[in-house]
Amino acid sequence: MLIQSQFLKNKELLFKKFLFDVLKDNVRFSNFNYLNKVRDTIFDPLGRDILNETQWVQLNHKWGNAKFPVVISGTGDPIIFLHGFDSSLLEFRRIFPSLKKNFQIIIPDLLGFGFSPRIFNNQYNPENIILNLKDLIKELNISKKLKIVGASMGGSAALLLSKQISKDIDKTLLLSPAGLFENAKSIPRPFNQIGAAFLGLPLVRKNLCRQAFAYPNKSVGIEEEQIASIHIGCDGWRNSLASFARSGGFGGSYEYLQNIPIKTVCGLNDRILGKNEINKLKETKELNFLGLKNCGHLPHLDLPELTSKIIFDFFNQ
Repeated sequence: MLIQSQFLKNKELLFKKFLFDVLKDNVRFSNFNYLNKVRDTIFDPLGRDILNETQWVQLNHKWGNAKFPVVISGTGDPIIFLHGFDSSLLEFRRIFPSLKKNFQIIIPDLLGFGFSPRIFNNQYNPENIILNLKDLIKELNISKKLKIVGASMGGSAALLLSKQISKDIDKTLLLSPAGLFENAKSIPRPFNQIGAAFLGLPLVRKNLCRQAFAYPNKSVGIEEEQIASIHIGCDGWRNSLASFARSGGFGGSYEYLQNIPIKTVCGLNDRILGKNEINKLKETKELNFLGLKNCGHLPHLDLPELTSKIIFDFFNQ
């Protein structure tokens, strides 16, 4: 009886391990499958083009040996682009074609955002986002001095990354950076889950997309609305967003400024940052502020040609 009991116990443990491995593989690859399913449904040809140059880079056991989506294209000095809150690598689709002619472009989805895999028991917070980026940079074996472009929340991520690997960073350019001056504020349960569910509502997403542009009636159509929301179909989207909100997110990142050349580009019609935040950025001399007329929160989408030129000129000075 003792032998039979032990046999059944071992059999149960093996079955649980099998289920765990199956579920883990589903988490690891489900967003890969999702992206492959939706890529041909994207209306914007620039969105389809950038996805065609997306690779899935496997990281070490720390991340469950999962594969992460990263755009890698072009030749020249490497630039890593960091997207904003609840966005994806598709955000840079309009400046990608011109810049890849002169630089090696690297655009990952930040941990817990976009089409990235949602890993079991992972805490989606700024510390792990930066750790994931550092492991990605190591895996890609980037040996040259790295340039960074960070948009909105990605601007705060760029500053924190620059602080931790300052010797590897050449220059940093921020596009409408968010979270520089106010401290991080944790959103406790259940409000983090409620907030994430609210952000999934179609009308809410449509309004947020329109708010990001200077002239939404002219600039926002079905292409922009689709790309702003297509990643929310990924497995684990709501839970990872809620986890990030509970962590407090990025905040007070101004203190991470290093002795690294930096330029900050903002739209003067930015309704997301607002006038007070724009004025703070403008008054902070270390940020080397440049304001763009007729531009909202996303210079790389509102004025892609001008933004590409600014990036090219700054990184070639």
